[in-house]
Parts: sequence; structure tokens; C-alpha cells
Amino acid sequence: MERHTLVHRLVEQADKLGTEPALRYREEGVWHEISWDQYRMRALDLGAGLVDLGVASGDRVAMLSHNQPAWVISDLAILSAGAASVPAYPNSISSQVEYLIEHSESEIIFVADGAQLRKVQQVWEACTNLRYVILMDNDEDLADGERVLTLDAVTERGIKAGREQVEQRLAAIDPQKLATIIYTSGTTGPPKGAMLSHVNLTFMADALADVILLDEEDSTLSFLPLSHVAERLQGQICALSQGATVNFAESMDTIVRDLAEVNATTLLCVPRLWEKIYAKIQSGLEEAPPLRRRIFDWSIAQGTEAFELRNSGQTPSPALTAKLAIADRLVFSKLRAGLGMTHSRKFLSGAAPLSAQVGTFFASIGFVIQEAYGQTECTGVCNVNRRGHVKFGTVGPNLPGVEVRLAEDGEIMVRGPNVFLGYFKEEEATAAALVDGWLATGDIGAFDDEDHLRITDRKKDIIVTAGGKNVAPQNIENLLKPCRGISQVVVVGDKRKFLSALVTLDYPEMALLLEEDLSDHDACVDNPKVLAQVQAYVDEVNDTLASYESIKKFRVLSRDLTIEDDEITPTLKVKRRVVQKSYESLIDSMYAEKFE
Repeated sequence: MERHTLVHRLVEQADKLGTEPALRYREEGVWHEISWDQYRMRALDLGAGLVDLGVASGDRVAMLSHNQPAWVISDLAILSAGAASVPAYPNSISSQVEYLIEHSESEIIFVADGAQLRKVQQVWEACTNLRYVILMDNDEDLADGERVLTLDAVTERGIKAGREQVEQRLAAIDPQKLATIIYTSGTTGPPKGAMLSHVNLTFMADALADVILLDEEDSTLSFLPLSHVAERLQGQICALSQGATVNFAESMDTIVRDLAEVNATTLLCVPRLWEKIYAKIQSGLEEAPPLRRRIFDWSIAQGTEAFELRNSGQTPSPALTAKLAIADRLVFSKLRAGLGMTHSRKFLSGAAPLSAQVGTFFASIGFVIQEAYGQTECTGVCNVNRRGHVKFGTVGPNLPGVEVRLAEDGEIMVRGPNVFLGYFKEEEATAAALVDGWLATGDIGAFDDEDHLRITDRKKDIIVTAGGKNVAPQNIENLLKPCRGISQVVVVGDKRKFLSALVTLDYPEMALLLEEDLSDHDACVDNPKVLAQVQAYVDEVNDTLASYESIKKFRVLSRDLTIEDDEITPTLKVKRRVVQKSYESLIDSMYAEKFE
């Protein structure tokens, strides 16, 4: 059978794996399974129900839900009907939901529950094309049977109508045509709808298969939003193509417990989460007795030496292997158990740069993180570090079948079957992004002598100081963010004489570190102990930088940056323009002061 759409691959896996678990979810303290047979049946019957509701080939159908089996089932049902799915972030506010529905011209939206339904109801009148809302949680008290329907009711319609039409739709799908529209985070303006084809999705699944080495014995934990292309790859596309089981975390607060309960072998995290895990481990060490800290440091040294040897193709000596076994028994095995990762062996990071310091630390305890790079417009990945030769600080060589080159100004350009169709209803933006078949990523990078790509910054984020020096702020920020008690850092200084920074705090960690009550966040901006600690971090980082790159002044903010205030995206990327405008007077005050 041809594998040119995800639905074809679902049918194939169901034929092969049958009653084996495809999806797992936790409810009332118990893990439940959905087999591959059930997965196929539910997706195709729901797809038939959508056809019966009047969904035509080429239509767009929106989705607003947290990660759950109904998310991936609904997505594949939409594809089986010949339509395109349009996922929204579950933490979207009503105005963002309105924009997505209206801009995509969606006539139907799947919502998780009553809370998400209310967001739609608040803007329904403004959504001129919207005809139906489908409730994934099947709350019949909220369904009216006319415009608000339950998932079960639509599925039942499909069962009654039969699968003939949906099978005809599926057979007629042109794999080069639209499969999904993923709206970008919008760090520099309104979100744009990146159009991905069926080929984009299936090519990426196949290209990653030999890099991630996912197979039928693997299981993943899905907790990052499926509306983002990175989690979509792990939690649906790759798992579906390779027959791996997807476990849906009950919540962001239960990740460690859920990891341990399902014995997940594969884990995808954004760098901010890896950094938080690292900071938590370092925090525990601060309170440990001196002997325990010495044992930990010794163990990390053995783990780092062993990793560096293996990573360069060498084998650790018998003496080092013996030391590593002791380190594993005393430290590493306990860390893995505490993090719920006793069975985890494949670790991925993407969406933002991973600190080399953090990556090396995890590698020393046996968690070798494969950092990848890409963006929605190239279906999530164009470069990825390979197992056995990971280079922290880089995003690895090109993905097989993908071309990556640098423009004259260092901008990363990508060409291949993973490059998107363009932006929905945005011809000008599409023309700017696609240049002679190459995707202009907007990122600046450089290749090393082993063809590993290093990302230096966003093209639009490059700071040019008054002295004419070009500075990549992300590099500096990534040196400060792993510091204990630090949450976010935003470096500023475009057209200024020197660089400054806005710093937000991880208040619980900073309070523990300083043994200080920091419950009054407003007072923290002038707290001498806080300022001294941040200054110590800044001084340490400045020692590694050129003079023109060093941070001369900083201000501590009284609160963290938030999605609700439009300061960071749902993938935790900082919206620099928004932050700089919000704190314009505070930034100006740093440059008004005399600098010694």
C-alpha cells in the first residue's frame, strides 16, 4: 500500500500491529489504551461523519485542544475527508481563536471541552464561515445537536453513512496538496499560516526515521503542544509512521510521574524545560552535604570523559568503565529514577538553542540530547545532531535529502521536500520567504569543518551597536539563562554605545539560593542581595565575551515574561519588539545614567 498520506500509514500500521497499543492516556489514576485497530476505526468513522456534515475536499477544519487521543484522531479524520487541519494553541485567548478561524476560513472547529467552547462562543458572530463546533469530551449538556455537536455524535453519523465516500476522498488525495496549516508564533507580527503538504509530512517522517531510530518498541510522552510542529512530529507523525506508542501526559505538572509510569523511551523537550531540569538538579546540590557534592562532581567528571570518548568514536578504558559503573550506582541511576527516565534512551531538543553547558551535563549522566533545528516552514527540521557524534552548540549536519546553504549575509537557506507550500493568503510574505525554491529562514548561521551548523541569531534580532559592532543577543542570553535563579534574559543595545539586559527571576530558586524572603516581587528590583547575585552572574559571563559583547548594565523586572501579556510565544520565544516597547522607559534609564 502506498504511504503518501498519514492516513494511509495509519491503515498500514493497523493491518500490521492490530491490537497493539497505539495511544495511551491517563484518566482517574488509570492508564487506558487505544489499539491501532481502534485508532484506524475511530479516525475513518469520524472522517465519514465530517463528510456527512458537508466537509468538502480542500476545506479547512480548526482544532482547539490540549494533547489527547481525540486530537490525533480528529486530525487524521480531517485528512481522511480530504480537508486540511488548522490547529490552535490550547492556551490561545478568544481574539487569537477568532483570528485563526476567520483567517483560515474554517467552517468547523473541534474543541476539547466547555472552557474551549466558551472561547469560540465569545467570537462566533465574528467568524463568518463557522458552522459547527465539535466537543471532544462529548459533554451532552453543552451540545445542542444543531451547531454544537459531540464527537461521538459526528462519529455515529459517519458509521451510519458508511466509509465509501471517505475512502474515495482518501484515494483521490494529491500528496502534493495541502494537509495542514500551522500558524507561526508571530514574534514579529500577526501569525502567518504556514501551509504544509502531505509530502512535507511523510518526507519528514521518513527522513527522521534513521536519525531518531524510532521503532515499534518505542514509546513517547506527548506533553508539548501538538499545535507546534516539533511535538506534531514526535507525538503523531513519526510515531504513526514507525509504529511507536504515544502516551499523553495528564498535565504539564505530572510529566515526571507519567514518564515513570509509562516507561517512555523517547522524550522531546524545548531548551527551557531542559534548563529547568538542570537548575532543579543544581539547586538540590546546593543543599547537599560536602561529601555528597564531591561524589556528584567526581561522577560527572567520569561521565563527561566517557561521553567525550564515545562521541569521538573511541571506547572508554577498562579503568574508566569501572569508575563509570560506580558513578552510575551512586549518582546517575538515582537521577534517572528521580526524573522518571529509567527507560528513556532517546532525547531531543528543538525550537530554540540549547546551552552547551546544559547539553554536556545531561550527556555526562547518560542523557545524550540530539539538538535539532528547523522551523514550521521546513516542516520542523532541516538539521539534527546524529547519535554517536553530537556536537553541543551546533544543530548538527543537514537532514538526509535536504539542502542547506548560507547566503552572502550568513542567512540559512533550505531547499528540499520539507519546504512548505507558502503562507495561506499571504502572497507577499510567501514571495519573501521562498527565493528561487529556497526557504529564507531569517536565521543566521555558520558551518564548522565537519558540516555541523551553528545558529548565531535571528537576522532581525542582530544588534548593531553605535560603534558598528554586530552582536548576536541570543548567544549572550543563553549563557545567562542556565544560572540558578534566572528565568529570562533580554539583551538590548541596538544603536546604543553598549549592551544592557532585562532580567527576570525564578523567584523560588533565587529565594533558596539567597536564603531570602522574595515574596514581595516589586521589592526584588532593588534588593541588594538579588542585584549582587545577578551582577556576579553577569561578571562571570562577561569574562567569556569580547568587550563590545559584554553587558554593562541590567535591570531586574518584578515579574516574568508571559504569554498572556504577549511577551513570549506559546513556544516560549521572546517577542523582543513587544518587550522593548513595554520597558522602553526602563531601558532608556540605563543609558541615561553615567557609565564608568
